[in-house]
Amino acid sequence: MEPELRIPSLHCPFPDQVHPDADEIDRASLRWLDAFALITDPAVRARFGRSRIGWQASRTTPRADTELVQLHSDWQMWLFAFDDIRSEEAEAGARPGPMARSLVSFLRILQDPGTRVDEEDAFTTALRSLRRRLEAVAGQVQVDRFVTSVLGYGFAQVWEAANRADAVWPTVEEYTAMRVHSGAVPTCLALIDVVGRFELPAAELARPEVKRLTTKAVNVVCWANDIHSYEKESIRSHHPVNLPTLLLRRDRGTVQEAIDLAARMHDAEVAAYRALRPRVPAGAELERYLDGLESWMRGNLTWSLSTGRYHRTPRR
Repeated sequence: MEPELRIPSLHCPFPDQVHPDADEIDRASLRWLDAFALITDPAVRARFGRSRIGWQASRTTPRADTELVQLHSDWQMWLFAFDDIRSEEAEAGARPGPMARSLVSFLRILQDPGTRVDEEDAFTTALRSLRRRLEAVAGQVQVDRFVTSVLGYGFAQVWEAANRADAVWPTVEEYTAMRVHSGAVPTCLALIDVVGRFELPAAELARPEVKRLTTKAVNVVCWANDIHSYEKESIRSHHPVNLPTLLLRRDRGTVQEAIDLAARMHDAEVAAYRALRPRVPAGAELERYLDGLESWMRGNLTWSLSTGRYHRTPRR
């Protein structure tokens, strides 16, 4: 019998907060999921009911107005549904051609929600609604930033589908470069100022040190998710590619050693973020954005402890 896998605690010493309406936001997002019929399989829908996705949005954007956290939560629900139904855990996730064509329809809707596409289904209908809700509360620069981030996510989905189709295992370096996009975290970070009802100037976001902080925050979230979801992906995914798996293939050690190394990489990225932030001059708007990055790192980790989606993971 193989020894039980020990999930190490992950270091993430940022404020741990949650929106006061988290429970209702979660219920409302499940109603939204059902209204658009994104999940039709009863077993999958039951799993979504235990996932507490609205709580993730409420922990990663804890201080915003409820209706804007709801928008964030519904976008998360769309992403998780796409991941389970069209990508990682589905046969369609190993077909890069159809994947690319579907994503073209999504991109056209994001660019212009009035556009009609050949592939009209639950996902396009829900996405069109989300895009119109975003337009009602965001400036054009913010909308464009969000659309660009989704384009990066879409490219990463096609790359992953091609890897599954060809049974290709990327290197650790290739994977970490693409993981920044494949986890869809930049699409959510693009909403930080929208949900916060402020607008961070593009020039501030483009500063090299701000881009480094943003990338480190994305890495922290994605690598933590790779650790939390390792067992789920091993059981349910087609050709599971994640950080521990690729470290295991590279180093030829044990699964436990790979998990432990991934945890050390996560903690080192948190430490690097904390060392860099005090050296970055920031006005009020940039401070709010950076606080949002920290809410994402901390909130995502705390959510992982309570969601029914992943293996339980200790924290410190």
